Amino acid sequence: MRVQSWKLSVVVTLVVLGISILPASASGTPDQPVWVEGTLLLAWGTPAVGGTQATSMVASLARDDGSRVNLELGDEQLALLGGPMAANGSRVRIQLPAGDGTLDRSVIHPLAIGLAEGSEPDSLEAAGSYPYVSLMCKFSDIAVPPEGLSYFLNMYANVFPGLDHYWRAQSYNMVDVVGSSAAGWFELPHTRSYYTDLIVGGNHSPMLNALYDDCTGVAAGSVNLGNFVGINLMFNETFGQFAWGGWGGVTWEPPWGWRNVAVIGHEMGHAFGLPHSNNAAGGGPYDNPWDVMSNSWGYALSDPTYGTVGKHTISYHKNSLGWIPAGQKAAVSAPGLYEFDIDHLALASTSNLRMVTVAIPGSSRYYTIEVRDRAGYDGNLPGFAVILHEVDYSRQEPAWLVDLEDPNNGADAGAMWLPGECYDDAPNEILICVESVTTEGYIVTVGFGDWYVLFADDFEAGNASAWSSTTF
Repeated sequence: MRVQSWKLSVVVTLVVLGISILPASASGTPDQPVWVEGTLLLAWGTPAVGGTQATSMVASLARDDGSRVNLELGDEQLALLGGPMAANGSRVRIQLPAGDGTLDRSVIHPLAIGLAEGSEPDSLEAAGSYPYVSLMCKFSDIAVPPEGLSYFLNMYANVFPGLDHYWRAQSYNMVDVVGSSAAGWFELPHTRSYYTDLIVGGNHSPMLNALYDDCTGVAAGSVNLGNFVGINLMFNETFGQFAWGGWGGVTWEPPWGWRNVAVIGHEMGHAFGLPHSNNAAGGGPYDNPWDVMSNSWGYALSDPTYGTVGKHTISYHKNSLGWIPAGQKAAVSAPGLYEFDIDHLALASTSNLRMVTVAIPGSSRYYTIEVRDRAGYDGNLPGFAVILHEVDYSRQEPAWLVDLEDPNNGADAGAMWLPGECYDDAPNEILICVESVTTEGYIVTVGFGDWYVLFADDFEAGNASAWSSTTF
């Protein structure tokens, strides 16, 4: 189980209303690189509806003394830590360039990064109660919006589309947000432009640090943050083009975020440690219509009070959070012919599978097979079909949708696999075929390795006599 409370306690210690500097012991000499250690905290940005920006991810190193180092990390550095999900919240050691600044408003590209001695990648698993507090904070030069405390309190309700109801559905009742609350409006010590001016070279870490520090600081006299696992920071005006989530339990929400619970669900997903997913084209990570962690706006339900409503996330993310038990998933990694009965992901309970993974030989990559239907929070999806993703830990968005028709679409027939259709990865001797529909899903067959040629030649035609054994 991922213990998020310690992460929040690390973040809470960072309430330093001003500039933090690294201690002298870490400063080194002007001509020598510096090694520092701490907890790596990632946050992901998400644009408003219609936004097509490239992914925005920022990183901070939270040191034990409460200071922070704002980082700019590349995919290759994240891959060294096992990808973004494993990296987030892990204890790491980084090498800073010689003579570089150490103020918490600087942004530094580390020369090297790795897990700290004796550390392991952080576990993403989440179970139990995760009480959040919404802190409503206003910029000193902008009036508060009309929504008051009751709006933010009711957002956590255990009825559709309340966040407690939503996270219970997402996690198959493994996670709730019981005990969540809200407080504010609290006035920040600075104007809106002060915070947006902190963005350094397109990196938003200094701004997020200041917004967090100041909002929690002005609320500290009224709210005991130790009673909560996570914090949703609700602001009365935009602070750039994104809403944000991450840090093991924190979100930053502009008005267009907190007026649409799909955005809150998306950012809380980041706060649980989930990255974005992507469509088959691999462009901006906001266009996979099957995942609240990608296109949270499209193909979604709506509510007259809380706007666009979040759909489910994909099986790769649910499994990473520990929400798919061993009896509801299967893995293919050895030659054989396999048949699986897979139910759709929004189903509250099932005795069948929710997920199948298929290893891609000679790599750490694999495919995921899941079924999606227009049901529950998935009620406005493009259709009822088998959906495939390719997972590669070396990418900022490890899971990319498989779509052979229009990689930029994701909602077309090329992304929805139906009875009689097969995905053929001939170079890797993998064939995934949808055989028939069931009450809540589909029967899917996988031919792998030595069985691939036989499966590809004969199984689609239903010639059962052409193969002599079946592996289940």
